[in-house]
Amino acid sequence: MIDLQWLLVCSGLVFLMQPGFMCLESGLTRSKNNINVAVKNLADFGISVALFWTFGYAIMFGLSWNGWVGTSGFFFDIGNDFELGAFFLFQAMYCGTTTTIVSGAVAERLKFSAYVIISIITSGVIYPFFGHWIWNSFSFNNHYTFNGWLGNLGFTDFAGCSVVHSIGASIALALLIIIGPREGRFSLEGYTRKMNGSNLSFSVLGVMILWVGWFGFNGGSALAFDSTVAKTLVNTLMAGVAGMISGCAFGWQKYKLPEVELLINGTIAGLVSITASCNLVSTPQAVLIGAVGAFLMLCVKDLLEHRGVDDAVDAIAVHGGSGLWGILSVALFIPADVINNGLSSFEQFWVQLLGIAVAIAWGFGVSWLILSTINRFIPFRVSVEEEEIGLNVSEHGAKTDLYELLTTMNKQARTRDLSLRVPAQPFTQVGHIANHYNRVIASLEISTAQLEEGNKELAVAKNKAEIANQTKSLFLANMSHELRTPMNAILGFSQIMMRSQSLPAEHLENVNIINRSGNYLLNLINNVLDLSKIEAGKMSLNSGDFDLHNLLAEVKDLLQLKAVNQELKLDFKIDRDVPHYIHSDETKLRQVLINLVNNGLKFTKKGTVNILVSLVNNQNKLDNEKQVHILFAVEDTGIGIAPEELPKIFEAFTQTEEGKNSKEGTGLGLSISRKFVQLMGGEITVTSELGKGSTFSFDINATIVDSEVLQSQNHREFSRVIALESGQPCYRILIVDDQSVNRLILVKMLQPLGFELKEAVNGKEAIQIWDEWEPHLIWMDMRMPVMDGYEATQHIKGRIKGNATAIIALTASVLEEEKTIILSAGCDDFIRKPFRQSVIFDAMAKHLGLKYIYEQKTISNKLKDNEPLTKEDLQIMPSSWLEKLYQASIDLDDDLILELVKKIPATNRSLANKLISIVNNFQLVKIRKLIEQL
Repeated sequence: MIDLQWLLVCSGLVFLMQPGFMCLESGLTRSKNNINVAVKNLADFGISVALFWTFGYAIMFGLSWNGWVGTSGFFFDIGNDFELGAFFLFQAMYCGTTTTIVSGAVAERLKFSAYVIISIITSGVIYPFFGHWIWNSFSFNNHYTFNGWLGNLGFTDFAGCSVVHSIGASIALALLIIIGPREGRFSLEGYTRKMNGSNLSFSVLGVMILWVGWFGFNGGSALAFDSTVAKTLVNTLMAGVAGMISGCAFGWQKYKLPEVELLINGTIAGLVSITASCNLVSTPQAVLIGAVGAFLMLCVKDLLEHRGVDDAVDAIAVHGGSGLWGILSVALFIPADVINNGLSSFEQFWVQLLGIAVAIAWGFGVSWLILSTINRFIPFRVSVEEEEIGLNVSEHGAKTDLYELLTTMNKQARTRDLSLRVPAQPFTQVGHIANHYNRVIASLEISTAQLEEGNKELAVAKNKAEIANQTKSLFLANMSHELRTPMNAILGFSQIMMRSQSLPAEHLENVNIINRSGNYLLNLINNVLDLSKIEAGKMSLNSGDFDLHNLLAEVKDLLQLKAVNQELKLDFKIDRDVPHYIHSDETKLRQVLINLVNNGLKFTKKGTVNILVSLVNNQNKLDNEKQVHILFAVEDTGIGIAPEELPKIFEAFTQTEEGKNSKEGTGLGLSISRKFVQLMGGEITVTSELGKGSTFSFDINATIVDSEVLQSQNHREFSRVIALESGQPCYRILIVDDQSVNRLILVKMLQPLGFELKEAVNGKEAIQIWDEWEPHLIWMDMRMPVMDGYEATQHIKGRIKGNATAIIALTASVLEEEKTIILSAGCDDFIRKPFRQSVIFDAMAKHLGLKYIYEQKTISNKLKDNEPLTKEDLQIMPSSWLEKLYQASIDLDDDLILELVKKIPATNRSLANKLISIVNNFQLVKIRKLIEQL
């Protein structure tokens, strides 16, 4: 009688596993599905017990037909059979547990009707058949006499490690493969998104209830209250503890956190692992089995996620992976004489492996065939929309206050109606959230109304700003035209005069000075316009090839006199590996350097201003091996900048206190410099200490250029076009410009080459000449009275024969958008005033196919003339001549220096040219310093 009482108690404990699984699975799933999860736990238990009573018990424990299926006990009546009632009650709890394992794994995506179908197939077919093969015996008092074919072979599974856990996990795996993962669980890129549970503390409670149920699960499997019960219960306890510790330890090491799920699943994995052998192994062995089972659970979990299998509660890893290990543990840890079924340990191991194979083949294979067939006709899975809403609502219509909150919030997001308010239930947590949300929305509604009013004012201000911007653009265009038109005459005629063979050398040198000064003035004009472009956000990079070392020498020469006057030392230190020739924006780099060095001189009373140039570490080198990062640092020993002023110094119209006191500058220099540096692919930074000085550092991206390439590009600067190659037709050229001086420049450039030339003062006259004379090419000014160049071009290009005439626009505008307008009007090319002769000749060659004869000059000598003066250059002259030159540089007597230059032999013309350049640029201090080094 005591055995039956114990079995009834254990049946009650096993029943506790149902609420345990409900708590565990509801807590591990999202709140929008937890009602569905709880309800299916109740439903599948009821269905499984009903089916087990109807025919499941008969299939499993009825009289065996050749060890394959039971044939008696269908719809049986317990009557007064106490033993049969207790045994059925205990086995019904087992069947319900198997079905719950399946439903937990596939949670959050199945229709409730699908749960019903799965419960029927699991508890009515798959579970009882496999149970018959292992446990079939109708003798309560002689429960070790097995009639099932696997049991007869010696397969040992004390408390259902295979019958309950492996079968449940195998069915779950088949179903997961059929229905696929939850929406958003795995990304296309292979990223696994963790879907956090709604109430992990609820899940922890579920595990503790399951642990209690496991005492009945394992303790009652002996079907007797004998001497093995205490051992079974202790081993169950210790295996669960070992699994919890092992799962937490290994998971902590892997995921860097002691995640709650690791303790939960580690505990269950330990309990599952010991189920098959808990009555016969020692306590240390139970601890080892539980610990290994938890570790294997983590391995199977990672494998499934890697394969894209989405197990909502990790049931397959816990019950399948740990369960298979528990079945093998029977052969690995229990001696053959203890099992006492006539098999050796080796034979027992192979029988256990056979049982595993059968469990997987039957549980996975049969369920996949049946379920995949049914799924084709009756889809198991809910729609994407229903899954998004949640199964609580879509399957059961179970609305909650949280659902009402989310529904209202979603409606507000769709309609943008801030007048909507969330229903707030008093005295609930969600009700408090709803009240706070309603207050936030009310405040947002007021802020939105104020914002809309502000937007109206902003729209008015924006309209005014656009009008002002258009006015400014018009002003810039006009100013550009007015400034660049006279510059075109200055540079154009100076270039023509430089070609003259009859001018004396002194006059030729004066013309060279005019040309250089004009180019310098043109650069200043361009810089002023560039500043306007920065303000308008239209600044762009204008890269080209240049000599970096030469540029640094120019900057030094330009500011050396100021340093000497302030009794400061200006020192340029250039690393040996800094390239000479680079491709970048020379003008912007020069302006940044001048600005920073000039600031250093202005705020340094004594000491030095150092300019350091180096390459950034090769690790930061760009993909192309010729692309480099060049670092510039300007160090001074000046007054420094206060820490509170450092964050503001790069802001426009912002100056330090010392800068304001100096009453120099506008506060734009550093702001412009930063913009220029950013355009060149770098960034500018500053470090400073009051009373000790400042260091401004910036880097730029540049491309190394071969010196031969740069020399070939400079060929046009030193080689003049003197004639057309023979055999070319006589081309007719029409020059259209309302300014006679501009027309005269082009006439004087082109007439010596034998072109037929005609002139027009406006577009109307140009059309008339074109129609009668049919020129090959027209130089078209775009701004003219009567009819401008745009209208004239459109008229000409609108005629069929106009396509035979090339039209090249000449404009003084610097606005980039005007280039697009000009080309869209029909012009074939676009050249800005002032222009170089080489640009004019290149454009004509491009559009007419001209070939020129160039004046032969030695480029290397010209390039050499542009190089800075060195002490080696001066060493070729006698000491007496050097003494006179030294004294003249001290006295700042440029006339005497020019007289001394005349005494330089013709073979050393490069030295003479360098000295003349120094005199013209007022850099006599450089001569004195070089002679002092001799």
